[in-house]
Amino acid sequence: MEEYIMSNFDVLFIGSGQGAWNAAMPLSMSGQKVAIIERDKIAGVCTNYGCNPKIILDGPIKVMEDAQAYKGIGMTSEMKINWSELMAHKNKVLDALPVMLEENFKKAGIEVIKGEASFVNEKTVAVNGQEYTADKIVIASGQRPTPLDIPGKEYLKTSNEFLYLEDLPDHIVFVGAGYVSMELASIAVKVGATVHVIQSSDHILNEFHQPYAQKLLTKMQQDGIQFHFNEKLSKVEQQGEQLQITTEKGLTLTTQLVINATGRVPNVENLNLEAAGVEYNSKGIIVDEYLQTTQKGIYASGDILDKKQPRLTPTAVFEAKYLAASFLGAQTQAIEYPPIATIAFTVPRIAQIGVTIEEAEATGLTIKPIDLGKQWDFAGRNETEAHLNLVYDQEQKLVGATAYSQEALEIINSLTPIITLGLTSKEVDKLIYAFPSFETMIPRYMQETK
Repeated sequence: MEEYIMSNFDVLFIGSGQGAWNAAMPLSMSGQKVAIIERDKIAGVCTNYGCNPKIILDGPIKVMEDAQAYKGIGMTSEMKINWSELMAHKNKVLDALPVMLEENFKKAGIEVIKGEASFVNEKTVAVNGQEYTADKIVIASGQRPTPLDIPGKEYLKTSNEFLYLEDLPDHIVFVGAGYVSMELASIAVKVGATVHVIQSSDHILNEFHQPYAQKLLTKMQQDGIQFHFNEKLSKVEQQGEQLQITTEKGLTLTTQLVINATGRVPNVENLNLEAAGVEYNSKGIIVDEYLQTTQKGIYASGDILDKKQPRLTPTAVFEAKYLAASFLGAQTQAIEYPPIATIAFTVPRIAQIGVTIEEAEATGLTIKPIDLGKQWDFAGRNETEAHLNLVYDQEQKLVGATAYSQEALEIINSLTPIITLGLTSKEVDKLIYAFPSFETMIPRYMQETK
């Protein structure tokens, strides 16, 4: 007779980031026996190595840029950033969050297990020699910076280290031109560092509207950032207290810090997924439309997924909430993603949601370009380069938007509910916004498509 083994937990989460705890908390509060396994800091990448530290460091950068726009039209004072003070402020704010969140876990009845998780079988995970079983297991182990296998790779740092630098070096080289690299480069140059960017292709921000990316590139070059396109890093050597980087074409630069920002890879290596029968590839773990992996009872959420949706914190939160509802029986349908807003926190910002300009051009949808820089409110802030593209479907409903502006975050967020809910121009016309603001122009933009 087969011996029955009682599971330690109803649901076991591997990882403690947004893709985990946004499911773990409601499940535990609903009476489920829940545990979270974490090998690093509680709360995951976003809180510790991503969104939160970045946006605090970016705060005074935006203030500085907004103020500089008034140079010659009413403001003459110069601003300077004290990096050490700013970093200390960031740490003071954020260092308490993992501790606070872990306390909240425990108050909610969630057991926190510290260590590296490794599957023993489809129901069992080992941590520090101790085995834990569960009816359901959710893998939310996220991603990490892509390692570069080149001579001198030990001298490379990543965004993780940059976001904790006590002192900012005078000279920095960023490898890659995705949104992480462009955001950090925008910060570094405004603080006063000499910044170089090595990029293997001939453009930046591949995920965003390229005419806007080109405008941003010109602005970043005007700010002093030096780009080296069609160059691939081949080695890094130490020369005294300096580093020398060399590309395949022979370009050499002497610098103090090299940041590898060439992309991210899924954290799957140490999980022993083969023992659990969970399939994965170079993009992440394979799941079905219910976020279940190739092994029944094992699910995944967050950046670890092999998916076409943007790997962002709000996406991970959405997936976690979906899993919680599914496990509690409140959700029986396949996951259906809404339009997902994305943004590069550069100077200026580029943000978008829904149908992209390129998709609209390929499918014959209506594209409405709006020169925001000529509107009185943007002109009043001297943001003359601000621009917006709106995409409408055959019924003249707004289905996409892409913005280039210091205020791109607010612009896209204000359009998000209209696009997500599929509001008509008549319905939008019922919205009365605070004035003056960008939002007050939205009803007019909807009417002008008729």
